[in-house]
Amino acid sequence: MPYLHVHTNVGIGDADGLLKELSGLTAEALGKPEGYVMVQCSGGQAMLFAGSAAPLAFVELKSLGLGSSQTAALSARICDLLQMRLAIDPARIYIEFAAPERAMWGWDRGTF
Repeated sequence: MPYLHVHTNVGIGDADGLLKELSGLTAEALGKPEGYVMVQCSGGQAMLFAGSAAPLAFVELKSLGLGSSQTAALSARICDLLQMRLAIDPARIYIEFAAPERAMWGWDRGTF
């Protein structure tokens, strides 16, 4: 159900470790079983922010039932983790939150 994708220009040395941390964070923060969480990291991408190639990230988080009351805390947690693991300044991280309608999220030959 939740899908988190981190796009960054930073090379990710321990991708498996970062994926596991992001998966756990996403499940815990959203109160959803980790068995439904999908996480993807695309590191070493050609990206600029404010005309600079300094470390940066664009994060997409999509989840059914995601409310606007949750996004500030999610933003803080995601930024803190990316700053700690990839040395990305939180001011150089954009996060797009989306809450698709249940009928617009397919899984196991059906939708939610």
